[in-house]
Amino acid sequence: MDNTIAVEKDDIICNCFQITESEIRSQIAENDITEIEDVTLACDAGGECGSCHILIQLFIDQHQQKNAPKDSLELISTGVTAGIKGFLGKLFS
Repeated sequence: MDNTIAVEKDDIICNCFQITESEIRSQIAENDITEIEDVTLACDAGGECGSCHILIQLFIDQHQQKNAPKDSLELISTGVTAGIKGFLGKLFS
């Protein structure tokens, strides 16, 4: 009988510093971060090549929307995104 627990893989977002999505999101939430530069100061993510900036900005935007008053949010039609996985899936989820 296998008693191991399946752990969901935490994607590495910043390849330069091996910083995961959960670490970035945690820093954004704990420090109410609104700028990529502040994420870099908090955990180094985004501080080298910059290729992860688009995802870091997405995480910041998602955090800000989650904390915005409901009456200030506008509904946006995003279209069909089913089946998109990996990097692009994060952009369209």
